[in-house]
Amino acid sequence: MSERLSAALIEFSILLVELAILLVVVSALMALLARKIGVSRLQDWLGGGRLRGAVKGILLGFVTPFCTYSAIPVVVGMVNARIQTATLAAFLLSSPVLDPIIVAILIPLFGWQATVAYVVVTCAGVLLAALLADAAHLERGLRPTQAPVAVTTGGSGAAAEPVPADGACSPSQYDPFTDPAPWGGWRTEARPALRYALDIARSLAIPMTISVAIAAVILGLIPQELIARLAGPGNPLAVPVAAILGSPFYVSTEAFLPIASALHDSGMSLGAVFALVISAAGVNVPELGLLSRVMAPRLLAAYTLAIIGIAIAAGYLIPLI
Repeated sequence: MSERLSAALIEFSILLVELAILLVVVSALMALLARKIGVSRLQDWLGGGRLRGAVKGILLGFVTPFCTYSAIPVVVGMVNARIQTATLAAFLLSSPVLDPIIVAILIPLFGWQATVAYVVVTCAGVLLAALLADAAHLERGLRPTQAPVAVTTGGSGAAAEPVPADGACSPSQYDPFTDPAPWGGWRTEARPALRYALDIARSLAIPMTISVAIAAVILGLIPQELIARLAGPGNPLAVPVAAILGSPFYVSTEAFLPIASALHDSGMSLGAVFALVISAAGVNVPELGLLSRVMAPRLLAAYTLAIIGIAIAAGYLIPLI
């Protein structure tokens, strides 16, 4: 077994455990938030019209330092809560590529001018894509995900009821986004929220395992030198090539930035580096595998094109600012 394959298997194991834990934790927190605050209040907070909703989505993505994958349960919660499309799209597009940690890392790596240009161009691209998604009513391609946890109500704290053998009737499924029971306190709500999160994790286990395995093998077997050569200064199409090359990877943006800095030092242009970073953060294999559970194929394709388009635009515009 080669050293690269061994590294890929180790990377696979680490990613799978990390992402599974993130999925359960964030899903449970979303369930508790929906129960504590209430779906209608969440809709009011994150609504307010197409433009305001998109701006709120960008701000929410900025203040929540989620990696691409840990944002998925939040998106699932937004879909189930019927949050408006502009807000949902802006959050999904901005959360992996805009947060205070990324900005703090970018400044020492590339300087404050490139960092400001990155934030401005990325925000503008996300805002435009979110407004277009809302105007095109892309919410019709969303698939609400229900986690079938058999309890009477989330707020009552009642134990799970057995399903009758004849199937004549069945207990109601716990859904924190539709449960009409009043808030029952943190201790009472914690158990059904955890069950809800575990059921979502189980429903996503197969695509998560397959997609993370593919991403880990790619990350372990494709040498960094190959990326630098394909998207290097000798290629006039370095920016779009970098945007396409970034899509198979999974690695958190914070962890990928030092790699991007090394690629820049090896000769890759600043525009190609930022195109690679945005693409790797927004359309990597694990994210697309999980988004396919809540998005129809056409919507998933539109999302992918939007991220790659933002990456290419950033790659060409950032060096000019």
